[in-house]
Amino acid sequence: MLSPPSHPGPGTLKPRRSAPRAPTPPAPRGFTLLELLVVILIFGIFATMAYGGLNTVLNARHRIEESLARTAEYQRAYVRLRDDFINGSGRTVRDGDGVGQAALLFDSYNRRLEFTRAGWSNPALLPRATLERVSYFLDDGQSGNYRLIRRSWRVLDRASQSAPVDLDLLDHVEQVQWRFLDRELHWQTQWPPSSAGVPAGTSGTASIAPPKAVDLTLSTRDWGELHYLFRFGPDCTAAWGGTPGSSGGGAGTPSGSSSSGGGTGAGAC
Repeated sequence: MLSPPSHPGPGTLKPRRSAPRAPTPPAPRGFTLLELLVVILIFGIFATMAYGGLNTVLNARHRIEESLARTAEYQRAYVRLRDDFINGSGRTVRDGDGVGQAALLFDSYNRRLEFTRAGWSNPALLPRATLERVSYFLDDGQSGNYRLIRRSWRVLDRASQSAPVDLDLLDHVEQVQWRFLDRELHWQTQWPPSSAGVPAGTSGTASIAPPKAVDLTLSTRDWGELHYLFRFGPDCTAAWGGTPGSSGGGAGTPSGSSSSGGGTGAGAC
């Protein structure tokens, strides 16, 4: 026979059951060296692509700004040339040696053009005429950089100490060519023309009328060859005669007109 289970007495210890333990989380794990190298490589590729695109944009912007600045230089040069030629005057002058010079004179040896223009603004109301003697020539003072220079004088009939005022009009000009349209609508490469029979540099050139138009060809380094055609003087300009030495300031006058006071009537019509 089976005996009944014995019950523990009052002093007997009961066995304890251990509580179930929670699962231990895995230890934190960092990136391996290979993973870091792959990430750095991918970041470098994207950074290189982004910098290349940004550099292309910046270079294009720089080229556009340079092109716009250069275009503005050409526009300013054109406006200056246009204003000088369309305000051309028949006023003859005397040079620093006292020799009479034509209203427009071209030195073919030095490739220097000199003429008288009207319409010289005087906002400060200085005691001077509105006529101005200007000259254009190519300056090769800087090696490899030829510049078109505009030279002017503050007086018409100059003295030996009369100082010119030079303005850099346009740089990177390689060659300048001038042509002049005479009254018979023939193009001349020098002025006064050789057909006039007047030796250059003598007072006889003062009696030669200015041309009807001036043709300018500029050979530039960046824009190639440029052609400009300017009318000389206002439409009402006729055959100018006159010689220096008339009353007042010694101005030559157009045929059939007279000067008075300062002798600057040749610049208007």
